[in-house]
Amino acid sequence: MITVASQTTTSQVIPLTPLLQQLTPLVLKLTPLVLTPLVLKLTLVINMDSQRKFFVIGNWKMNVDKSRIDSIVKFMTAASLDPTTEAVVGCPSCYLSYARQQLPNNIGVAAQNCYKVAKGNFSGEISAAMIEDCGCEWVILGHPERRTIFHEPDDLIREKVTHALKSGLKVVACVCETKEDRDEGRTWQVLEAQMASLASSISDWSRVVIAFEALWASNTGILATNNQVQEVLSQLRQWLRHNVSHSVADTTRIIYAGSVSSDNCQQMARLADLDGFLVGSAALRTDIIDIINARGSYVSRIVNFFSEQERSLKRI
Repeated sequence: MITVASQTTTSQVIPLTPLLQQLTPLVLKLTPLVLTPLVLKLTLVINMDSQRKFFVIGNWKMNVDKSRIDSIVKFMTAASLDPTTEAVVGCPSCYLSYARQQLPNNIGVAAQNCYKVAKGNFSGEISAAMIEDCGCEWVILGHPERRTIFHEPDDLIREKVTHALKSGLKVVACVCETKEDRDEGRTWQVLEAQMASLASSISDWSRVVIAFEALWASNTGILATNNQVQEVLSQLRQWLRHNVSHSVADTTRIIYAGSVSSDNCQQMARLADLDGFLVGSAALRTDIIDIINARGSYVSRIVNFFSEQERSLKRI
């Protein structure tokens, strides 16, 4: 175990994952004088916890047809994807089977919505059973566009999550804040209400990923700062700790959605409480490869950094 300082807590204990184990022999060879500043570098990979596998889901929304799917599949299958990241795509319901057939098994497929019951007279809806029948195991529920455009309330989203989980699906459960929420200082009040509603429907948190989106930083030209993102993610994790359990807080993946691209993903992947991304328009471009590989790329640089320090010491 390694204990290091965090920006959000006085200290955190990091289990030695296989990635961090690469650093151990290098660290032990360094003198205490050199070691102190180098250990600070590890604060940037603080959530490389074996309990929380990095998770990236690219949401295609209503932006693809079969030809576009073929193009995306082509560049995703040709790329070298970080095996330590769980990659999923969010697909329109009419193409779920097609996407599942075209994509390799190491890339999951999610529906973008489902209804709260198994069957019935609900024109235009899709059930959890239909999603599973297409060979898919994930569904996105409570997406901000469902909340704002289609006016889905917390109660309906809770019922959808309950049914999806009971049906055997895994759920990306979304919470969000608007510009008005932030401007009026009620961000946490809104998020807490959304989290409380969701939590009442979840018994198995191992099949849930929480996605936070700052709507004011999505397709607006405004980017949330890393500090703003980390602050909210940390609050969400603390809410889980105090209202569900310490174990759930430590193991549940919390991801960020909001103008994530190849330009900012590696910096954001360093955040202590961030476990991945829900990606919008960048999921339609090759940017998604960099985003999937964001955590692994940073780890490689850290390992190379320590290796270079070892080589420097040998030259002294």
